[in-house]
Amino acid sequence: MNSKNTKPVLLFDVNETLLDMTPLKNAINTLLEEPLAFKIWFGMVLHYSLVDNCTNQYHDFSAIGAAMLGMAATSLNKTVTEDEIKKTLSIIRNLKAYPDVLKGLQLLKENGFRLATLTNSPENTLKEQLINSNLTDIFELVLSIDTLKIYKPDPTTYKWAATELNQQPQNIIMIAAHGWDLAGAIHAGLQTGFVAREGQSLYSLSDKPTYEAKDIYEMAMVLIEKYK
Repeated sequence: MNSKNTKPVLLFDVNETLLDMTPLKNAINTLLEEPLAFKIWFGMVLHYSLVDNCTNQYHDFSAIGAAMLGMAATSLNKTVTEDEIKKTLSIIRNLKAYPDVLKGLQLLKENGFRLATLTNSPENTLKEQLINSNLTDIFELVLSIDTLKIYKPDPTTYKWAATELNQQPQNIIMIAAHGWDLAGAIHAGLQTGFVAREGQSLYSLSDKPTYEAKDIYEMAMVLIEKYK
């Protein structure tokens, strides 16, 4: 068992946890002329990424996202072109970090925490996102399931990240704004931290996260106090 002063490695989800998805939400809602279009689309993206897991296939998150935007349009009786889909989804590469993110991550780094990412986004998208949000130099390791070709929340993904970080799962805290992500991490034996971004909630049928905070800065203060 780790002592109080042994700092865990912090593993961050990227989209909605660190990066503000509002521009993409607005673009999808506008394209499909439906205020809930983004929620419909994102739910379908998660659904069909798990279809890939279950059928031993792999299409990267960008390909699934594009296919699902077309399917969402069909379900809403809208017609969209491939160019419209491509232009809309390209926004995800240029998302900005929430105002609390850089300050919180820098504070954690200054206090001796190791920081890494684990995302369902493809590697090339992840790299562009970190560059465009000025987060490139924050993380010692940026992990995408694109390498493994199995999507979160499959427990395999978190255990693979632990191996890449040369850590036991219990010495890692997965920090995310999604209940499904944390449910997978808990099942894999990681500690977890829930960031309560607007509109996000925990999965009530899973165990509760180890830590909860309203944003990354507050999470940083919680963890610094815990492991000082």
